[in-house]
Amino acid sequence: MDMLRRFMGMPRQLPAPAFPEDDVYPLHLQDYNFRRLLMVSTMRFDDVLDAEKLHNALSQLLEIGDWRKLGGRLRSDGGGKMEIHVPRQFSEKRPAINFSHNDISETRIANHPLANQLPVPTKDTSVQPNPYDLINLGVRPDIPKTVEDMVNKDLPQISLHVTSFQDATLVGISWPHCVMDSLGYKAFLHGWSLVLGGRESEVPKLLGARHDVLLEAEMEGLQNARKSFLLEPRRLKGAKLVLFVLRYLWNLFWNPAPEVKTIFLPKIALARLYNQCLDEISAEIPDIDEKPSISEESALLAWLARFATSFKANTVPLTILNFFNARLKLQSLADQGGVYVQNMACYSFTFLSPKLARGGMEAFIQEHQRHIQEQTTEQQCLSFLRAYRRATETGKSFKPFFGEPDAQILGFNNLSAANLIHTVDFSAAVLKHGKIAESRTPAGTMTCYYYHIINNRLGCGPDCIYMLGKDYGENLWLIAALPARVWEKIEEALEML
Repeated sequence: MDMLRRFMGMPRQLPAPAFPEDDVYPLHLQDYNFRRLLMVSTMRFDDVLDAEKLHNALSQLLEIGDWRKLGGRLRSDGGGKMEIHVPRQFSEKRPAINFSHNDISETRIANHPLANQLPVPTKDTSVQPNPYDLINLGVRPDIPKTVEDMVNKDLPQISLHVTSFQDATLVGISWPHCVMDSLGYKAFLHGWSLVLGGRESEVPKLLGARHDVLLEAEMEGLQNARKSFLLEPRRLKGAKLVLFVLRYLWNLFWNPAPEVKTIFLPKIALARLYNQCLDEISAEIPDIDEKPSISEESALLAWLARFATSFKANTVPLTILNFFNARLKLQSLADQGGVYVQNMACYSFTFLSPKLARGGMEAFIQEHQRHIQEQTTEQQCLSFLRAYRRATETGKSFKPFFGEPDAQILGFNNLSAANLIHTVDFSAAVLKHGKIAESRTPAGTMTCYYYHIINNRLGCGPDCIYMLGKDYGENLWLIAALPARVWEKIEEALEML
């Protein structure tokens, strides 16, 4: 029966809650849209950290007010939706988090057969493999592979896996995406750091746990809205949607899977590449004496997109799927005296003609910026949320998508604003400094982090670029899933910097 339901695109029926005394929290609509993905973020520290201190501090955080919601278990509500059941009292049998510790402190991280494959900071620009097997360093061996597994086994939503080396520590956090997005994860890491540092009184209140603030904002903000949803005329439906899906499946089955790699751009090389892009743009608009005001992120996206489109026919348009966050767009969510640990991610779409996609960098960036500015106003954000809510409520498994059915798709997620590397302060858990060098990060802070998806490899889908942000040396980290021949061109260009 479950197989038939999955074939028909219907959600699998989950077992009824086994603990009726649990405190029940709702799973909001936007969270529900992300329920299938199981995320892993593995943080690297050049210090030996106390695993038990990390565990205890995180458990303590999830005892504070509505932060308890994160310690709950996903359940079916019996009506086709899901909710979160939180034990009245966390216990050894039903803990707030799933904790595991792999103590191999007799081994240096560089000598470990798998950990020595992790991308690391390098003196010069580098493109480093990011094989899927590296995910095993951030999770315990029996980590659930699906949300159904988590539900059936009454497992906490969040897992903490610590690997202790002689000179370093890997701290892996895994969670269903329905728990939180990148800015929610930032708030989570900050709260954890505060508790670990003995500053529990400074932990911000977790907002929106009991009521859907996005739904409230949508209902209130769109009552008198006069502007229509800008993307609606570009929505794929009917024959165009069928063609788009068939093209996607054809590429998925017949083309080699994209290769996932990490790009490390040292501060000096980043400045050199950025100035190279600005010089190219200035040459395209010779009447302007000053260098154009364009962000590093926009310049790098245009530079990388040039390679991503280089092997496509000159007649193929480009659609860029951009991530943005409703927290930063909705006035009703601002200055509320707390944090929202949930999903508020939205999408905007940049539609580039074949000529613009392969033309000058200045025109590419201007068109990209125009689409983003038009689609990320407060009213357009609310319109986007309404479109996705309606698709969810009608049971559609394929959410709205926009653009041309024959377009090349390039996903772009800029996580620089989350500033995750600079958010974590685990200095209170440092047992021993593992690296003694002028270039090392402050004690108890991240060197870098690695991003994986348990049940949906980053390379399984359209080409995508994730800008992870800058480290303490102002070096930039990126991860991308791109075809092998595109990587060859990127590596050749980076070697010439």
